[in-house]
Amino acid sequence: MARSLIPPELLAREPNLLTKKWFDYRFLSPLQATIAFGVAYKQGIRAYASMHFDRDFAQRMNGVNVSMPPAPSGMFTQLWTARQRADELGVPYEVFMEFSFHFAGRRQRQMAPTPLQLHANSSTAYAWLIEFEKFKANRPPFVLYPATVLPQYRIEHERGLPAQTDFRESLTSAVCANPRSWSDVIARYHLAESQLSRSAVLDLVPADIRDQAVEKAEFEYAAGMFGSSTAVALDDTEFFQSCFGMQDARAGASDQCAICPQRKECVFHTTMVDVVTNREFGSVSPVVVARRAGGAARVAKHRAKKAALLSTGGCIAKSTA
Repeated sequence: MARSLIPPELLAREPNLLTKKWFDYRFLSPLQATIAFGVAYKQGIRAYASMHFDRDFAQRMNGVNVSMPPAPSGMFTQLWTARQRADELGVPYEVFMEFSFHFAGRRQRQMAPTPLQLHANSSTAYAWLIEFEKFKANRPPFVLYPATVLPQYRIEHERGLPAQTDFRESLTSAVCANPRSWSDVIARYHLAESQLSRSAVLDLVPADIRDQAVEKAEFEYAAGMFGSSTAVALDDTEFFQSCFGMQDARAGASDQCAICPQRKECVFHTTMVDVVTNREFGSVSPVVVARRAGGAARVAKHRAKKAALLSTGGCIAKSTA
């Protein structure tokens, strides 16, 4: 359960990342996405170590443990935070790793970068972002239209969810900004992949070539030039977006939350998670409780040490504890 592992301020960021993150991750829970990010990080760090250190050593590197930890973990929180930074950029995790390790390799390092060192910092932000824009402009899928095969984006599964709406708007914008053969657009995104409705795709095609484009698209699709994807039946839970049930959902983390068709169900789920978490851990935010308890324990230890020294006439160095 993410609530028992991750600080609430990080969980509260998830709703605002929904329509920023890459399309393939919008129906994964943040926990699933973080594990996927961790797998990509392990692959990236092994490639980096192989190039800059030792190939045999690289194959033995674990990088990070990508399974869900049994208790709050500093490294897993790092991984979660780094994954959110990648989501802000709206890129596949493999692309983020490819660039980040490439950028890190331009500097003299004795160790491979940790997850939090993959992104730009205050001193490298300007150069990092400029180079990143150059990098992604020449890498698929950024030279193509938004690409995903998730069945949740098929027209027959349309539910008016923010993730679906943003995907179709992004796809439509990309088609209009980079027009290719209109028959290809119709054949691929309407007939083969069922990601744009017939009316939506025809509205994009200039009226004077519309009939010709439709005829060509139907011929090429029937000839198998664009393959086909089969409609898949989905359970209701498979439409839960990545922000579903996140902490602070009741407060309406964004305007997007307020109009989301899943809002009532999301709020109910959040309330139930609060109840279960409070019953099991004695708080709706066990990570905060553990953090405070740790701080109190350190203060108590320092005070006990100070009292012991004073009772024996000793002295103690000034502490910031």
